[in-house]
Amino acid sequence: MNDLNYKFVVRLTDRMRDQIALAAKHYRRSMNSEIIARLEQSFGALPKNEVEEAVQPAFHPRIEALFRNQLTENEKSLVQSFRLLSAEKQAALLRLLQR
Repeated sequence: MNDLNYKFVVRLTDRMRDQIALAAKHYRRSMNSEIIARLEQSFGALPKNEVEEAVQPAFHPRIEALFRNQLTENEKSLVQSFRLLSAEKQAALLRLLQR
């Protein structure tokens, strides 16, 4: 079964929709893919014990800042380049790196 079969309707403000559309265009992906990537990133950046607890939005900026501050300039560049890749290319690169 494909994990992407669940449809979920979300109401967004015009401003949020425009921000998602702009980010999606920048990273060359659909708005749906942009939303999924950002959700996966937000949950993936949290330590497991944080994910298991009720996560409050106030945690996100502090956790993201913590991880961002630990990256070297080369690592930041790699992350930015990785985000510009299509989902298929990201998956292929991850498979290659995991060998």
